[in-house]
Amino acid sequence: MTAPTIKVSYFPFPGRGEPVKLALAVGGIPFEDNMLPPPAWGAMKAKVAPLQLPLMEVDGKQVSQSIAMFRYACKLAKVDGKPLYPEDPLEALLVDELTDQVSEVFAPLPATFAITDQKEKEAARAALVKQGGASEKWAAFLDGKLAGSKSGFALFDRLTMVDLMIFLNFAPFRNGFFDGIPKDCFDHLAHVSKHKEKIANIQQVKDYYKDNQNPMYAVLKA
Repeated sequence: MTAPTIKVSYFPFPGRGEPVKLALAVGGIPFEDNMLPPPAWGAMKAKVAPLQLPLMEVDGKQVSQSIAMFRYACKLAKVDGKPLYPEDPLEALLVDELTDQVSEVFAPLPATFAITDQKEKEAARAALVKQGGASEKWAAFLDGKLAGSKSGFALFDRLTMVDLMIFLNFAPFRNGFFDGIPKDCFDHLAHVSKHKEKIANIQQVKDYYKDNQNPMYAVLKA
């Protein structure tokens, strides 16, 4: 089977496009990393509306929707002979379930973007990550899931799509990107912290990030 020609377009910082790119990198799948500065996206946006970044081209066919792209990348990418997205239907269901649960950690945050008063915005964000907050409760739930893992991986004692999602979904909380959210907000979740170190130390992950000097990627390095 001929490997597809893949191009991934996203802004030059981690975000919705990063899971797709990391999955491809971990699986050793070649792709063109098309980092678009905001002005370049502004010039391109009207041509692809209503589609949004990230965008992917597969053998010249343009596709969108980050989770669909991520799942496709994880079907292609294999580690130790097994795809990051399982072929077994029940395993795939469990991966999809936990992946959606991981998304719940970040889900309450976008609503704060509309708050115009800075102090009010920061207070709203701080409330999300305090103990029992809308984001923290899901983070704590995931910590409990990881606590039951003998291998440190989220499911099946092997690297899957879920592990990359956990690793990347916590990054915005760790890098101080959002005003009002302290970098150490989830440091009390020991198993989430151990999981971050485990994934960051996977050789393919280390190799992918080692030469990236953008400070926003620092939290993704071992």
